[in-house]
Amino acid sequence: MQNDSREPPEEAPDASFADILKEFEAAERRAPSGGPRRGTVVGISGDYVLIDYGSKAEGIIPSADLLDRDGKLTVKRGDTFDVAVTGRNNEGMVTLSRVAGRRPQDWDTLTRAFQNKEIIAGRITATVKGGFTVDVGTRAFLPASRSGARTPAEMEQLVGQEIRCRIIKLDINDEDVVVDRRSVLEEEARQMRQSTWEEAASRLNAGDRVTGVVTRLADFGAFVELQPGVEGLIHVSEMSWTKRVKHPSEVLKEGERLEAVVLKVDLAASRLSLGLRQVLANPDYKTCQVWRVCRGRGGN
Repeated sequence: MQNDSREPPEEAPDASFADILKEFEAAERRAPSGGPRRGTVVGISGDYVLIDYGSKAEGIIPSADLLDRDGKLTVKRGDTFDVAVTGRNNEGMVTLSRVAGRRPQDWDTLTRAFQNKEIIAGRITATVKGGFTVDVGTRAFLPASRSGARTPAEMEQLVGQEIRCRIIKLDINDEDVVVDRRSVLEEEARQMRQSTWEEAASRLNAGDRVTGVVTRLADFGAFVELQPGVEGLIHVSEMSWTKRVKHPSEVLKEGERLEAVVLKVDLAASRLSLGLRQVLANPDYKTCQVWRVCRGRGGN
């Protein structure tokens, strides 16, 4: 058979997954299996969502796994979606997770996903030396360094979870598949930040007054967070009417809450320019007004 090994320039582990898998199978029991099934929400409690997934008894998904970024539950009674069996809890109930996307079913599909750098779904089934085994239609290896987990506790919690990942190494002859979750998490986080910024910035106009917190100071100005994911810059030239500010620390400090005025919104460049002095009265304007009043009364 012709060797159909392809490997892009992304990071790949030194040892092949085939070797790690042999070691794992010799030392560990086989992880519980179960492909995606169609589930229907039949009940909602405080901590769990009850799912009918076609078995004799219902399964549960922790409510925390089905919340949006605002902490609101994303499903309701009667909703249907794909689920995967992840195990049983201490009370003997079947635990499920929502399938995060398309899962390849054969080597041709895996090859296309690898070549096109597509995001695919998988379920982490167990820990092995150096990482995890992942069910992506076949058994794959996820290096710990590419898992997105930073602590042993986070790594432990990954087992049984549905994930979104990309294939970074594929060798059909050796059935050697390596996936990457971290880059997908980073990409999705960037997209979410950009979406949040654009949504907030689209509601802002020059002249609007906003409040925020100073997050960091630079030689040229202060960065102010208006809400998570939305940050603007107050340039040093926009900090005072009366003096030339050489460094923002002369006027502001990190953690300080302030009011500012929107000067410019640049959606294309994702930039938000703010002014601090515009919130304050312009002393030159006041002086001019006093002079005009005095002159009108016959003053010099």
